[in-house]
Amino acid sequence: MKHFLEVGNLSNAEIEYVLELSEYLNEMQEESLLQTNVLFCFEKPSLRTKVGSEVAINQLGGRVIHIDPNAFLGGKIMHAKPIPGLDEREALKDTVMNVSQWCDGIFARVFSHETLLTLCEHSEIPIVNALSDEHHPMQALADFRTIKQTYSEEKVPITFIGDANNVARSLIEMGIRLGYPMGFAGPEIYGWSAADLAHFEDLCKYHDGSFTYFQHAKEAAISSQVIYGDTFISMGEEDLHEEKLAHFDGFQIDEKLMKLCPSEASFMHCLPAHRGVEVTNEVLDAPYSLIYQQAKNRMVVSKGLFTFLLKEQNVNVTEKIKKLYQLN
Repeated sequence: MKHFLEVGNLSNAEIEYVLELSEYLNEMQEESLLQTNVLFCFEKPSLRTKVGSEVAINQLGGRVIHIDPNAFLGGKIMHAKPIPGLDEREALKDTVMNVSQWCDGIFARVFSHETLLTLCEHSEIPIVNALSDEHHPMQALADFRTIKQTYSEEKVPITFIGDANNVARSLIEMGIRLGYPMGFAGPEIYGWSAADLAHFEDLCKYHDGSFTYFQHAKEAAISSQVIYGDTFISMGEEDLHEEKLAHFDGFQIDEKLMKLCPSEASFMHCLPAHRGVEVTNEVLDAPYSLIYQQAKNRMVVSKGLFTFLLKEQNVNVTEKIKKLYQLN
């Protein structure tokens, strides 16, 4: 049984299949998830991920069940005095085993990626990562559908400018796997660890993409067809606001920076954006901005991913892709 906690959980062929299946299901609106129930559990706020995925599941005939994380992820019980063994409402193993008896899949947004790993350890149904502190693979699927819509099969150079965060990691991983020249530019203090860089280098050995670590945003822009931005302050880091912003001087994406890119360059951002901080209004609202197309694609790729994981894990994806190409 496959889960989707990070990009590497799917093979390149499976990623391609999910993207093609998403395209097909979005056009045909088949009820591929009829009589399917998916549990949604979100520890963090969500707009695009929650609403987009729920609309996708509803359109395909499935149902979504929302649950408070305190009821599912082993919330704490309040006592006048700590009581050993009774400070947890319920063990995570027990909650996920219970849900496995009723539902067909679990969609969870969590603070710690370790929570998802624990869910997978005990779950009898697929777990899908709606965002964790380390990965955001659903966003990467939507991003590459957007890139393919804009540039067809051309492997345009893509650079993420900002914080080495979960969105950047998943974007770079999927890009390398799919054969794109990927880049990153950001302050060293909030850049990649040696282990992360070794991981990207290793991916490049086995896939057709590449990775470049730029020291400056201007250097990155000159070499990029797509510039990707994200907030400098991720959820849960609000207390680091002033400290982090001081290090990101020179990494704001504005019109001057975008003009350094080759002609017909595009801007992408996973949203929410802090207008005037990591990116200016002029760039966000420019004709070359793909932000709302990305948002729509969050819904579209959910159709293919949930259908594949919940209904089609044992299919021959190579043969399925051929058929979908013919249908499309």
